Amino acid sequence: MSATGGSAESRDEDIEALRASVAEVGRDLKLLSSHVAELAAAAGRIAGEAGTPEDAAPATRSGQTPRASRSRASNVTVTVRPLPELAMAAMAETSLRGLPGVNQVVSVERFEDWARFTLEVVDGTDLVSEIRVALPVAFRAVESDSGELSLNLKWAWGTDQ
Repeated sequence: MSATGGSAESRDEDIEALRASVAEVGRDLKLLSSHVAELAAAAGRIAGEAGTPEDAAPATRSGQTPRASRSRASNVTVTVRPLPELAMAAMAETSLRGLPGVNQVVSVERFEDWARFTLEVVDGTDLVSEIRVALPVAFRAVESDSGELSLNLKWAWGTDQ
């Protein structure tokens, strides 16, 4: 029993539920942001303003500007571990693909219990902060100056490397 009267298992479930809620709010904010950008672009067109190149780009079905039209980008290699199940690797890849600052996933390499993702990231993106919002698992991040990032996931059952 913890000092608050609940079991450790109950507390862990509460933490996981909170993480899931944070991820959901992050996704909702991204969607809301794209709607605000669409409205601002439409208001600019109605007012006769030239707008920015991003305003002029066609919107996708989700309302977001295609990522190829974004500004300068560079490749960043992200190593994620441990990923003992294929579904966990898929979750990590899906989370990385959906980041606002990621133009595309250039390559994916899966190994025993880890994966390496090469991402095309818009210059100036705070990649670690974006990942913290999107990834439903806590992690420790180790960055290097050479365009590499390592994420050590902290799964609820205590697997951490």
